[in-house]
Amino acid sequence: MCPVAAADGGVAEFDKLQISYQGAVERETAPLRDKYLVELEKLRDTFSRAGNLVGVNLVQAEITTMNQQIAFAKTGKRTPTQATAVAAANAGKQAAGAEMPELRWFVGKTWLTAAMTKWKFEKDGTGDHVRGGQKVATFTWRLLPSGAVELSVRTAPDKPVTTMFLKFKNKLEAWFGPSEASLTERLHYE
Repeated sequence: MCPVAAADGGVAEFDKLQISYQGAVERETAPLRDKYLVELEKLRDTFSRAGNLVGVNLVQAEITTMNQQIAFAKTGKRTPTQATAVAAANAGKQAAGAEMPELRWFVGKTWLTAAMTKWKFEKDGTGDHVRGGQKVATFTWRLLPSGAVELSVRTAPDKPVTTMFLKFKNKLEAWFGPSEASLTERLHYE
């Protein structure tokens, strides 16, 4: 029994060391990551105002990748250790009470409104808005710290970008609207 107890004590010490390391890594990298995201968002907005859709998509893909890494870390999916979950909980980026949707709920999938308008989400942070079988707009999406998904919708290259928001309740239900506070239209998984 002594070797088992010693082995358990070693695992506990390993977990403590790993938690300490993950916390230190997060404290050191979070400010740099946050500055990078702010600069990426500024660049995306600059490209958007200039009508540079290729630039917008390129920068949005990087923003989406960064946000997905943050979301995965917060949900403990990057690694199955307790240390990752503790470090993510201490990251302080997620808004209080916010629930992060799982990306598998919508990435690579299509969601519909009651009027059968479709929103197709791609892995690269882009998507298509389809009505009556016709593509009516393209959009870029990003996961916000609040758990909402922000959509930047452009109906044509010469048209301005419109922002909409989605909140996924689970893998079968979502709500969308013009602001995070006004999510009034229900979506369901196709």
